[in-house]
Formats: sequence, C-alpha cells, structure tokens
Amino acid sequence: MLDKAIDTIRKYGMLKKGDIVCVAVSGGVDSTVLLHLLNRLKGEFSIDLIVCHLNHNLRGKESERDYLFVKRLAEGMGLPFEGKKLFVKEVKSRRGESLQQWARGKRLKFLKDAAKKHRAKKIALGHNLNDQAETVLMRLIKGSGTSGLAGMAPVREAFIRPLIETQREDIERYAIKNNLNYAVDSTNRSLKYLRNRIRLELIPFIEKQYNPNIIETLARTAAALRKDADCLEKEAEKIFPRVVTRTEKRRISMDRERLLTLRPAVLTRVFLKAAGAIKNGVSEIYTPQIENFVFALAGKKPNIALELRHGLYLERRYGVIVLSAEKPKTGVLEGFEKEVKVPGVTRVEELNCALKAEVLAGKKALLPEEGSKNTAYFDYRKITGPLKIRTFRAGDRLQPLGMKGRHKKLKDIFIDEKIHAEKRGKILIVTAGEDIIWVTGLRQSEVFRVDDKSRKVLKLEIVENIA
Repeated sequence: MLDKAIDTIRKYGMLKKGDIVCVAVSGGVDSTVLLHLLNRLKGEFSIDLIVCHLNHNLRGKESERDYLFVKRLAEGMGLPFEGKKLFVKEVKSRRGESLQQWARGKRLKFLKDAAKKHRAKKIALGHNLNDQAETVLMRLIKGSGTSGLAGMAPVREAFIRPLIETQREDIERYAIKNNLNYAVDSTNRSLKYLRNRIRLELIPFIEKQYNPNIIETLARTAAALRKDADCLEKEAEKIFPRVVTRTEKRRISMDRERLLTLRPAVLTRVFLKAAGAIKNGVSEIYTPQIENFVFALAGKKPNIALELRHGLYLERRYGVIVLSAEKPKTGVLEGFEKEVKVPGVTRVEELNCALKAEVLAGKKALLPEEGSKNTAYFDYRKITGPLKIRTFRAGDRLQPLGMKGRHKKLKDIFIDEKIHAEKRGKILIVTAGEDIIWVTGLRQSEVFRVDDKSRKVLKLEIVENIA
C-alpha cells in the first residue's frame, strides 16, 4: 500500500521537496493511516508535517476523546499539533445548512487557517477510493452534472488526497499490519445520513446483484469525466473575467448579454465558479440550482430574485446577474409617508435627504417646465389637496408630462427606466390629494404643469446629504 500511495503522489505531483504539509486527522482509520504513511515518507520527499484536528463538538465525550487521541498521536510521532474546539453555541447558531454541510465548511476554514499560520502549501486529506465511489453515487442521486460526477479531484488548489486510489479494505489491512490504533466514529453507522446509507446498503446491494467491482467502475468513470470537466473548467477560467463586471465581498455581478453568448457547458462552469467563490468553495450545487440560474438568466422577466440554496442568492437586474451570499434587500422605506411643508423643508432622514418647497409669484413664476433631475415646477393654483411625500405603492399611476389624457403605471415607468425592484422602494413620490405630481428624479405630472396662465409656481427640490 505504501507503493500505491507513492505512485498516486508522483502521478499527480502532490508533493515537492521542502513542502510543509498540514495533515487533516480526524482520528479515524483513513486519516490515521494517511498520517502514518506521510510520516514514513518524510525523508523520501523532504517534507515537514503539521497534524491538524478540529473538534466540532457534535458527539459530546466522543468528540473530546478523538481530539485527545489525535493530539497524543502527534506527540508520539514528535510532530507539531494544531487543534481547535468549536463551542456548542456555534453549532446551535447555524441556520439553514445541513449539519454535515455546516461541519464541512468549518473544517475547511480551520484547515486553511492552519495552513496559513504554518505557511503550509499543502493540506492532505484522507479520502479513499470508496469515498470517491460514494460521492459519485450521492451526487448522481441528488442530481449533478459532469463537474459533480467527476467526484473529488486528487489535487485541487492546496488540497491533496494521497489515498484517493486506495480501497478502504487495503487501508484497514495496513492499520492491522502496523498495529495502528484509531478512533471509531459511532455516527458512521447511522442510517439517517445519505452517505452512510449509500456505503452500508446501496453499494453492497449493487456489488451483490449487479457489479462486484462497482467501486472501481465508479472511480474510473469519475476519472474520465474529470478530464472533460477540467477542459471545460479551463475554458471557463479564461472567460470568467470577461463576464464579471463587479466583485465585492461575498457578491459577484455578471453581464447578462455576455453570459447568454456562452455554450451551456461553459455557462454552467462559470456559474459554479462564481458560486464557489461566494461560498468559499463550500457550497454544494446540484442540477436544480443550475436550472434556476439558467431560467433567471434567459427568462423574460427583467427583474427576479431567487434563493438557490441556503446562503446563495441570485438576482437579475435587467442586464446584470448578481450572485450573493446575503439575501437581497428590499425597499427600506416601505410604507413611508410625510406631509410636505410649503414653504419649508421636509426632512427624510432615512435617505439622508430633504424636500425643499417654495412658492414663486409674478414674473418668477414663468419658469421652464422641466428643471434638473432633482428640481421640478408645478402650477400652484392647480394643487388642491394636501401635499405629501411617500414611497411607491402597488397600482400607482401618473399622467406624465407631455402625455395628455393618458395615464401610465409607475411600475411600467420603472421598467422603462430599468430601475430594479430594490431601488423602487427608495424613490420618493410627491402627491397632492390622491394625485401623483412628481416621481422624483423621473417624471412630473402633465396635470400640474406650468403654462402661460400660471401666476404662482411651486418649486420642489430634492436636497441630498442633509446635515
């Protein structure tokens, strides 16, 4: 088995002379054997090892037992130990994600942090050939494309899997032959987890009834698919910077028109790349999420917001597609309404602005019908009801300046101006009684326009950045 591991390491170029390697050790047979093997190969590959263990605190005394076991194992080998314990409140505070997915995310973050601390360029994981077969079957059952069915890569970024071509049976034999002690996770026998049911029930059934070599068959299939996936991923890597228009913390904006020009296979990988960047490579993406992405991208609705999965949201804002780790915010001024002081200043603290109103008379009344974006003029004698300032309401209509006898829904005006739903709730609207006289920054009302007969003119101005 040592020769097998060496072959895998060399085939995929997993180790280089002088590498510092963080070894993820849970205490189970796979990771314990992995540590033992790498320790034997330290001299041959001229590497240094750091033993890393995260106590998720999910199994009470058993979790503490595993932590102490790995710590003593490292001490017995004379290797540095990097350990961390999660608090119970951290487990309870998780939201939305499955327990396994949450735990995996915490583990990956811990390992990356440990590698950074010790300046390690490699992180060794104990996944084996059986794990690969289980992963492929699990993703097939959940619904996955080529990337998912390609299984776990032997090398991906800093992560290496020296045992990925070794069967669990051989690993267990190695442990017995070398008198290695290891911890047994009691949850590995629980059938409430899909992976366990695949390992304990589905694979043995397939081996008995259909293919006794199903593990090797699935692993070979994954390897073949991985070659295709790698080729497409490299193409997506080149295209990605061309479609991304803005990158923020946990938020990526992409150009819709450019995305629509991509071939479906490349488009899928661009989406997966963006989603992986937002979720720090943790998020599991399956066919339903990919289909929803394509639906939002190619659909007729110019504005759409979807939760693809916990912690991953998609928005379409006309020509922009946004993927985010945070739920999209809606209008913060929903239901806002205030009476306007005439003359005077009406403050809108929520948007850090104010509406300044003054009445002009005589020659000053003969002003242009349209002012700047933030200024508007109205025939004051035509205004009968109380002036108020508020936000958009469903069903709002306006007779726009220059459109005689015809009203238009504000919703349609927003669509024409390509104003996303998130911003609509922040646009201020001035009303006189039941009539809308001004949609600030967009449209004035034809009904209240200034003409040659106007002797008093109401000047309204939005003043931004009020003190």
